[in-house]
Amino acid sequence: MPPPENEAPSAPPTQRPWVRALVRLLRSEGALAFYVGLGISLLINIRVVLRPTTLIIGPLGDPVLQAWQMAWQHQFLTNGGDLWTGNQFYPAVDNLAFSDSLLGYLPLSLFGGGQGAAIFRYNVLFVLVFALAFAGGYLLVRQLGSNWQGAALAGVVLAWSPWKLTHVAHLNVLSVGGIAFALWAVTRGFGYSLRSREEPKPWWAFAGWLIAAWQVTLGFAVGITFFYVMVGVGIAVAIVAWRHGRRMVIANAAGGLVFLLVTWVMVVPYLRVQEHYGFRRTWQDIIQYSPPVNGLWTTTIDSRLWTWSIFNDYSKIADLGITEKLLFPGLFVVLFGVIGLFLSSFRIKARIMLAVMVVVPTVLSIGVSFFGGVLYKLMWDVVPGWDAMRTPGRLILWAILPLTVLAAGAVTEFGRLLYSRTRLPTRVVALLLVVPAIAALLEGIPRWPYADIPAVPAEVRSAMATKDPLLILPLIDNDEFVNLLWSMNDFPKIANGNSGNFPPEYQNIRSATVVFPDDYSLDVLKFYGIRKVLVLKSRPGGEKIAARSVAGMPLKREESGDVVIYTITG
Repeated sequence: MPPPENEAPSAPPTQRPWVRALVRLLRSEGALAFYVGLGISLLINIRVVLRPTTLIIGPLGDPVLQAWQMAWQHQFLTNGGDLWTGNQFYPAVDNLAFSDSLLGYLPLSLFGGGQGAAIFRYNVLFVLVFALAFAGGYLLVRQLGSNWQGAALAGVVLAWSPWKLTHVAHLNVLSVGGIAFALWAVTRGFGYSLRSREEPKPWWAFAGWLIAAWQVTLGFAVGITFFYVMVGVGIAVAIVAWRHGRRMVIANAAGGLVFLLVTWVMVVPYLRVQEHYGFRRTWQDIIQYSPPVNGLWTTTIDSRLWTWSIFNDYSKIADLGITEKLLFPGLFVVLFGVIGLFLSSFRIKARIMLAVMVVVPTVLSIGVSFFGGVLYKLMWDVVPGWDAMRTPGRLILWAILPLTVLAAGAVTEFGRLLYSRTRLPTRVVALLLVVPAIAALLEGIPRWPYADIPAVPAEVRSAMATKDPLLILPLIDNDEFVNLLWSMNDFPKIANGNSGNFPPEYQNIRSATVVFPDDYSLDVLKFYGIRKVLVLKSRPGGEKIAARSVAGMPLKREESGDVVIYTITG
């Protein structure tokens, strides 16, 4: 119905500024990249998407430990206590700092308690980390001057390269999206590109430092080298920041300070653990975990595309830590990276710089396999914190990042040539240019194992609900993850545990209970404040323990189904 003649039509309500900003964000190129990455990740991980509380990437190992870490953060948020001393490895302290803490994911720990919520939380993150890596890699390389197809190739490689597939059980290593986002934001803040200059945006630079600080809170498996990368970035930007005015200097100084403070706060508990327990990496660890040269082109069996290819020959790679020795970044990114050295939209000086940035981390990533590890030993002796890393192979990440930029430069130049020298329709050219990204994605389609989440036996659940410190026998490494999983409902103090380091308390209890029950094992358990022991007969060696006599010992023995519960009474 039209308005009366003497009245003007009412204007549509004006959107609030924050609404307009949100709409722009949700429609931005970066958001679209995240949607694409999320869609791919959902499809690749469809099995855990359909069963998010009862299935996990298998076997039941590190993923369970990482689910426990975030579940313990929920326990801390809801019940208080000591954040860094979880319920495993009782009575050891600061055991959350025995490996990467994933503390940056604390906000997700606000929601849901118990075993099912812990597995759901882990699976949500497992899907998200690939999407974030794709979007971060895309935005970084796009900012540096690539077309969208080259940026898509970079995003795919950072998220799903064959090397990433070898770390399927390491959420801390898979979580590299923050690295790319931090570098992108700082680069955008300075308006830096390998092809042109843009207007500086100081607040983007500041945001980059905040993202970098968050990335450090996830852990130091890749965080140690990331810290030094950001130190290098900080030195570089300090040299040029003054050219962009006072606001840029302030933004970077403030951001850099936050980054350093957060890093220090994260380092403190690890220094306490090192001082208290004396955990140290040795040069022998580096020798054992250094990949051979052919590890650079050997891929994991989890890559469907290369399973039966020449890139899947393990014959010259020692069994110990084999997944840490498979460094293949992917055939297509290497191919286009090499082409990008000679044919690229980027300047020759930039290409030479990128080539150096590929070669140096590659050399470091094979540890002692390069001239006896002379360069790696220099870093080990000189750089603080470098000797905390056990696995040189993870340094390949820092070769892959510049390699994706080289490859994107080649794809961008191919696009320029196809648009300017052929009569192909624009859409056809666009589709041709996205082929490298699709090919790289095919290399990253996995065939991962999955594991069902075992239900907690009623007898075990009942014993754990009392919150009394307890020990579950037999002590079998892989079953320790299951014990940790079962403890996520009530978080009793358990002497069991599994992590990157094992405290002396655990080692003493393990050696003392080999012939449990006997007088010596009971004395050791009482010394550590443990008076309840659960024996699961169905586990290897469990029947043998349960059959031993307790005559004359200060023990109360109760048997129910598969579980025998011992209570020390003396």
